Amino acid sequence: MAVDRRRLLALLAGVAFVLLPLPAQPVGAVTGQPLTAPVTPTPTPSVGQSPTPSPPGAQAGGQQPGSRGGQQPDSRAATSPCRPGTPPNAPPTTAYDNNQLLGPAQALTADPVGPLLGDYRRFGALTQQEFLDQYTNAAQKAYVYPPAGGFVVGSDGSPVKTAQTLLPGYRLDRFGFPGGAYLAPLGTPFGSRSLPPANLSTPATAPLANYHVYCVLKPFTVDSGPVAPWFAQPGMGTQFKLEQRYLPEAGGQLSITWLIENGYLVEEDLTTRPHGQCGATAGATIC
Repeated sequence: MAVDRRRLLALLAGVAFVLLPLPAQPVGAVTGQPLTAPVTPTPTPSVGQSPTPSPPGAQAGGQQPGSRGGQQPDSRAATSPCRPGTPPNAPPTTAYDNNQLLGPAQALTADPVGPLLGDYRRFGALTQQEFLDQYTNAAQKAYVYPPAGGFVVGSDGSPVKTAQTLLPGYRLDRFGFPGGAYLAPLGTPFGSRSLPPANLSTPATAPLANYHVYCVLKPFTVDSGPVAPWFAQPGMGTQFKLEQRYLPEAGGQLSITWLIENGYLVEEDLTTRPHGQCGATAGATIC
C-alpha cells in the first residue's frame, strides 16, 4: 500500500526530534522561556513537495517533548520578550574564616540568589580542612578546577557535551563577571553548578553574589552538557560553554561581554520583575 511521502517524512522528523536530548530550564522556572534547539540540518523538500511540518512541541509557545519547563519562542514575534535592566549593586561580603576561597561569611537569603541555594552546604559532606585539601593547590591559595571543562566525562574519557543553539527569548544566568565563558539555564540551583564557594561572594560594585541574568536576542551556539560533581557539590545541572569555533568572528575576545556588545545577549534585572511574573524553582520563588 502506498505511503504518503509527506506524512512519512513528518513522522520521521518527529521521532528524530524526540530522541535528541535538550537541556531545559528547571521545573517551574520563570514562564515564557524558550528552550534551546539542537544544531541539526533542515531537510530540503523535494520539488513540488510542501515543507516538512515542525516536530511536535516545536510550535510557538509549545513545550518541547521531555522538557522540564520552558517554551519555544515565536521567531516571527514583532517584539522581543527580553526586558533589559541592570541589577542594583549590593554591599561587598566578608570572607568566611578570613579566607576568600571559602566564600561569604554570612548566608545569602535575599532574592534572586537565596532561592537558588536551597540545601546548599559550603563544604558538602567534608570538613573545612578536607575541602581545602581536596579542591585547592598545595599552598591552598587557589582552586583546582575539574577536568574536561567541568563537563561529565563519559566511559570513553571524553566530555559529555553537544552543540546547542540558544534561541531568542531564552534566559540564562551566571555567578561571576561577564568576562567568562560559562552560563546556565535560569534558575539552576547553585549546588547543581559545582561552583566553588567564592562564586557566592559579592565584590565591590557588583550585585549580590555577582549574580547576573541574561536574555538571548540573537541565536548563538554553545557546548551544552551535564556538570560534573566537584567542589563537594552534586553538580549534574546543565552548563553552556562559549566556544570560538561557533562564533569565529569574536576572535580571542569571545565572552559574555562580547555577546552583549554584539547584540546576542542583554542583561535583565529580576529585582524589577512584576509580581505576577515570578516563578518557582527548586521549591522556592524567584522574582
